[in-house]
Amino acid sequence: MEALLEKASQIVCSLGEFVRQERRRLKIDEKGFANFVTNIDIEVQNRLHDGLGRLMPNAVFVSEESDVHEWDGQRPAWIIDPIDGTTNMIHGYPHVAISVAYIDGADRFGIVYNPFNGELFTAISGHGAYLGTERISVSENARMEQTIIGFGLPYNRYLARTMFRAAEKVYETCQDMKRKGSAALDLCYVAAGRLDGYFEVDLNIWDFAAGGIILEEAGGTVTDWFGEPVIPHRRKADVASSNGKIHPSLLSLIQSTIE
Repeated sequence: MEALLEKASQIVCSLGEFVRQERRRLKIDEKGFANFVTNIDIEVQNRLHDGLGRLMPNAVFVSEESDVHEWDGQRPAWIIDPIDGTTNMIHGYPHVAISVAYIDGADRFGIVYNPFNGELFTAISGHGAYLGTERISVSENARMEQTIIGFGLPYNRYLARTMFRAAEKVYETCQDMKRKGSAALDLCYVAAGRLDGYFEVDLNIWDFAAGGIILEEAGGTVTDWFGEPVIPHRRKADVASSNGKIHPSLLSLIQSTIE
């Protein structure tokens, strides 16, 4: 698995220069209200399919910009978000990630790479989580009043009401909250102790698979809003993540707002 992770990471990082250069020549299509896809999303996905497909020809691809959005867990899978944070990228806001998870039964790893600042988060099941070559771990904060919590907002504006209710409740108890627009990176920020928790409604598996693996390997916890596991086979989930120490409190606050 270590050799496969190394080769996959090289493929992911090799796309950084392309993303940075091609952003000057963006071609944007709107999939739905405030939901965009660009030529970069499509080309990164195509290059990942080509490169990763050569590494594991029998693996299925589950990806945001492809027709395959389901996976039964019977075959190895690459779970890919070619650009997590497309709206950020369009506006030049550099909180953007290429997110790749590989899952084959109990064997799994995650890669989350920000092509604009070069940060590379990786983890293999059972071997810890890393930022570059430095091992990372979650924060030690055990009380909500010590924490910074990240949150996200869904494309579905109706579901945003659920998020705003929950965010308001959480904000009453924590030091601060951050909304930056890339679930994959926000999960990695919890893994690195930069955030103490992160939650969002209606995420797809390619949004949380790689970041969730990295967070769990850093000692954190990733569940749905009712404490049930979301990795690896959940197609969609309302995700709650944390350093583990505040997880019961975070879930309780979120659940208290569910109608």
